[in-house]
Amino acid sequence: MPKRTTLTFTSEDGPRVDSTKLYVYHCKYSGRHAFTIDADLKKMPRRRTDGAYIVDTNEHTIKLYTGDGGLKYIKRQNGAVEKQYRQNLGQLPIAYKSDLNSPLLYILDNAVTTFSNQNARRAGKLLVPPCITRSDKTGLVEMRLELDERSHRCCLSRVTADVVRVHVTGLMANDSVHEELFDLFSKVLNVRLSQLDLRRAKHNRNRIMTVEGLTPEQVFERLREQLKKQSAAREEKRQRRHG
Repeated sequence: MPKRTTLTFTSEDGPRVDSTKLYVYHCKYSGRHAFTIDADLKKMPRRRTDGAYIVDTNEHTIKLYTGDGGLKYIKRQNGAVEKQYRQNLGQLPIAYKSDLNSPLLYILDNAVTTFSNQNARRAGKLLVPPCITRSDKTGLVEMRLELDERSHRCCLSRVTADVVRVHVTGLMANDSVHEELFDLFSKVLNVRLSQLDLRRAKHNRNRIMTVEGLTPEQVFERLREQLKKQSAAREEKRQRRHG
C-alpha cells in the first residue's frame, strides 16, 4: 500500500489565504478528502491534452491529503510520451506533476468533487463514479468499460473512478467479446438486450456501453451488488476448500 502523505504547495510570495475562501475537494469516487485549496477549481485554466486543471502553486496554496502514486508514462495522441509524477488516494490518481521541480500541479479531470460521500450517505445517496454518466446528447447512461481478455470466465472485476473493469474469455478483436458483454450486463443490470448498446472507444481495451431505462445511480448500485455476490461466492469457495 502506498504511503499516505500530506503535502502543502505554497509560495512565500504568494497571496495570503482568507480562511473563509477555502475550497475542500473530495475524491469523486470514494468521497475521501483529497485536498484543500484557496481557489475555485472551476476557475483554473485547463490543459488541452487531457483537460486537467492547472494549479500554479506560486499563486495558490493547496494542501493534498494523498499518497505517492509513482511515475507513470502517458502516450499522447501525437505520439509524444509524457511523464506524470502522480498523487493518489488509494489506487485512484487525483493529481500529477510533469516535473517535480515545476510549480505547476495538474488536477485530473473528473477526479474530485466538492460534495463528499459522507454527506451523500447522510442524504441517503451514494456518489456515482465518473465512469458511469448520463450522456448530455442522448440522455442515456454510459459506462466506460476496460476489458481483460483470455480470462477463465466473463465477469465483473472492479469499478474504479475511470472504468468498469471486466474479464472476458475471448480476444478483444473478436465480435464474440461483444456478445459476452451483452449477456453479462443484461443479467447484472436486469435489463433486456434491447436496452443495451456498445461501441468501441479510442483504446482497443475500452468500450462504451449505453443503458436505457436506468439511472446512473441504479446502474452503479447493481454493479456493486454483483461484485458483493462474486466476493461472497469466492469466500464460500475458499472456506469449502480449507474446511
